[in-house]
Amino acid sequence: MEDKVIVTIDREFGSGGHEVAKRVAERLGIPFYDEEIIARAAANTGYQEEYIRDNDEKAPELSFNTMFSGFDNFQASPFAKIQEEEFNIIREIAAEGSCVIVGRAADYILSEERHVSIFLFAPFEDRVRRKLQIHNTAEPENLFDVPTAEKAVRQIDKQRRRYYEFYTDNKWGGRDEYDLLINTSRAGVEGAVDIIEAYIKGGKDKDLMSDLQK
Repeated sequence: MEDKVIVTIDREFGSGGHEVAKRVAERLGIPFYDEEIIARAAANTGYQEEYIRDNDEKAPELSFNTMFSGFDNFQASPFAKIQEEEFNIIREIAAEGSCVIVGRAADYILSEERHVSIFLFAPFEDRVRRKLQIHNTAEPENLFDVPTAEKAVRQIDKQRRRYYEFYTDNKWGGRDEYDLLINTSRAGVEGAVDIIEAYIKGGKDKDLMSDLQK
């Protein structure tokens, strides 16, 4: 594409966020960033990729004691260093050109950049079914049952919400925080991609007053 396009995609667990983001990038012919952010952070910090992945999109568990032990201690922790590095990488990626970025509060980090922010959601039961199908297909030797999948979906949703609301002033999934909120159970993965592409191409350089004045 000729013009710079930055798309940030946040998502409920099991709503197909990674797949939608990847297909949006392919459709628009621009780079897609998810796991590569972890790889860059590992290269820049010296931490193992697995360690960064284990702490990716997680807010610190602040106990009563740590709250009064001094903010500087938190700032100096390896956990904080990982988050700071990922935020810097997101800014660098956006500065490099067009891109699609998944999660990591990228919409907030890039609030001063012109970008399209998306939040994907779906009914809880649908997301549990998707988690069951994906996990049990990938790991047939370690099958999930429904209660295990339900627990995983709730846990990751809680983790992502805490992370987003810890590092931003916004509400995770709130309608005032994003340009588009899409129910992927209704739209489907390809339908969500169609909606995002149409929004980007149809809404370019538009504002509310331009239509009201017609």
